[in-house]
Amino acid sequence: MTEIFPSLIDSTCMDTRLFINFPPEYGESIYDKTGHYVGVDSTKATKEQKQKLLEWKIKTEKIKKDTSKIVIAFNPVIEYSNEDLKEYLEKHFKNTKAFIPKEKIYNEYIFDFQKIKLNNRYQLRHINHFPKERGMIWLTKYNFNFSGAVFFSRIQFDQNKKFGVLNGGFACGGLCGQGFRIYIKK
Repeated sequence: MTEIFPSLIDSTCMDTRLFINFPPEYGESIYDKTGHYVGVDSTKATKEQKQKLLEWKIKTEKIKKDTSKIVIAFNPVIEYSNEDLKEYLEKHFKNTKAFIPKEKIYNEYIFDFQKIKLNNRYQLRHINHFPKERGMIWLTKYNFNFSGAVFFSRIQFDQNKKFGVLNGGFACGGLCGQGFRIYIKK
């Protein structure tokens, strides 16, 4: 986990300011004879729409050039996945057999993420630094650029520890986020 952690963060986390910065309506909607939406005729954009598009492009570029840290909440307690990843591992990496310990002595472990240098402009903060009440993490106003929360399961390895699979996810709100099944190989 220590070796792949910076890549996991880069590939799963995002700056939600860009994610929720939707472009404005630009042009006139086109419908077919049955009234179904077909597309947009951008040649019929109004002066106001052109101005809003220009403002949106400027705002988007400003966000992209912003070098401030993007804060991500992270729970360092890494647990086994709720689903059995053995099947996914063996299906994805043909001719491999998953390593199954005789007994799972540790259901979870604490990942010391603070000593790991990340590649990008993300900064992880322990989930305990955020409100614990349901949904308040998303409703609280912060004095930093809070973008979301990331999580990962333990890695299910093959018998030789050459291949592995884990689950991960990035949440950016109560109803916003995405999950990932991540395959790794040495």
